[in-house]
Amino acid sequence: MIIERPLNPPTAPGSAVFAADAESFRKDFNQRSFAFDHRLADHPLFTILRLADTAQAILDRDNAGGFVVFDAKAFATSSGFGMPSRRDRLADTVRRLAEGSSWLKLVSVNEGDPAYAEVLQQVVHDVSELTGRDLAAEITWSGMTVFMTSPNATTPYHIDHEPNFLMQVHGEKDICLFDQNDREVLSEADIERFYCGDPQAAHYNPDLQSRGVMYRLVPGRAVHHPPLAPHWVKNGDNVSVSVSVSFCTRSLDHRAKVYQANRLLRSIGLQPARPGQSPLRDRLKAAGLKIATKPHAVSREDILFSGFRRLTSPLRLAKHLRHGNTPGR
Repeated sequence: MIIERPLNPPTAPGSAVFAADAESFRKDFNQRSFAFDHRLADHPLFTILRLADTAQAILDRDNAGGFVVFDAKAFATSSGFGMPSRRDRLADTVRRLAEGSSWLKLVSVNEGDPAYAEVLQQVVHDVSELTGRDLAAEITWSGMTVFMTSPNATTPYHIDHEPNFLMQVHGEKDICLFDQNDREVLSEADIERFYCGDPQAAHYNPDLQSRGVMYRLVPGRAVHHPPLAPHWVKNGDNVSVSVSVSFCTRSLDHRAKVYQANRLLRSIGLQPARPGQSPLRDRLKAAGLKIATKPHAVSREDILFSGFRRLTSPLRLAKHLRHGNTPGR
C-alpha cells in the first residue's frame, strides 16, 4: 500500500519551488553536483492517483514516446536500459507500483497539461533568479519528466546532455554522481559516441566508484546534475516518485555539434581538436551542423540530432549498399 501524507503545505501558484542558497547555487550550477531543498513533495500534481490519470491521458493522446516502462528486474548499475516493455495497461502499472518491479517515466508532462507547464515555468524562473542568468534567452528546449519506480529498482549508469534538477516527491533513493570533467570516468570518445546517437556510450567502471558523490534523496530534497555528469540511481525499499526538470541551452547545443562534427571529420581520417581547444574551429564545426539542423527545431531530439542524421544519412546508405543491404528491410 502507498501512503501519501503531507509534510508541508503544497506550493501555491507563482511561489518558488526551490529553496536554496543563491551564492552556492550560482557558483556550482553546471559545474558540480549539489543538493538543496524543494517544495513539490506535497504538491497535488504529483500524487500517485494524479500521475496515473496523467499516464492515461498520455496513452489516450497516442503519444508513443510519452510513457516509457521497463522491467526493473533486468536492471543493474552497469546493465544499460535495453528495450522497453509493452505499453498495455500502463496506467494500471502506475497504480500498482508497490506490487511490481517497474521502472517507468512520464516524459515531458508539461507538453500535454498546462498545470505541469506552470510548475516547469516556475522552476526555470527559480533557476534564473538563483543564478542571476537570463535563462529565457539561453534555453532552446525544456521539459519535465516524472520517474516512478518500484521498491529496490536500479537506474543504470548513464549521462544526459542537459543540466538536470531531480526532486524527490515520494519514497527515498540514493543517487551517485560523477565528475563530468574526469576523463578517466568519462572519456572524450564516450561523449562523442553519445552525441552521435548512442545513449549508452558511458560505461560504468566499478574501480572508479570511489570518485562518485552519493546523495540520499528524501521527499523535499533535490540534487543538481551538471550536463554530462555520469550517474546511477538505487531506489529504497518503497515506491519512489521523482520529478526531473531539464533544459537544453545554446552553449550546450553548440558543444554537442562540435562533438558531432569531430566524429564526421574522424570518419574521413582526420584528427580534430577536442571542443574548447580552438573557439574559432569550434564555431566553424558547429556552423555546418547548425545549417543541416531541422528548421525551427523545437524538440530535444531535433535540436540535438536532426543535423547529424541529415549529414550522415548518405554515409549510412553507402554502407548499406556496400554490404548488399537494402535500407528499410
